[in-house]
Amino acid sequence: MVAAVVLWFVATWFEDDSRWMPAERSATVDTSIPAVRSDTPLRVNTDALSCQQAEAVLVQKVEAAQYCSTDDDCTLFDYGYPIQCLTSVAKSEITALRYEYLSYEQSCAYRVYYDCPSGTMERQAVCRNNRCEVDLVSNDPLENATLQHLGIKDP
Repeated sequence: MVAAVVLWFVATWFEDDSRWMPAERSATVDTSIPAVRSDTPLRVNTDALSCQQAEAVLVQKVEAAQYCSTDDDCTLFDYGYPIQCLTSVAKSEITALRYEYLSYEQSCAYRVYYDCPSGTMERQAVCRNNRCEVDLVSNDPLENATLQHLGIKDP
């Protein structure tokens, strides 16, 4: 135990560089805080602003592309954030929206990634009141068989 203490003392003594350095006088440190100049420019994070603008443009274009007259006019557009899960848009707009989503990805270096879960449900694009929407339909064969057996669902 004594040997360990002696070794520790010797090691810490050799680690101390102050005995090898020339003695210096301590300089006084200016601790005053300079006043902010009136012409100091305001700095904003332009990357965050361009990302927010790209998100807003994408959401607006998705909302504008949700027009339809029949179910065949609609298709799924589940890309995750910033678009809501279970989104359906007009098929005629899908290519333009994909390019807009690529533009969003390039504008936002720090994007949020998530998948749109559906569990055992199948997503179907439908047209309601001239607006593309998504219906969730169960694709669980046991549930479908049970509903048919109970007479709740037609075969």
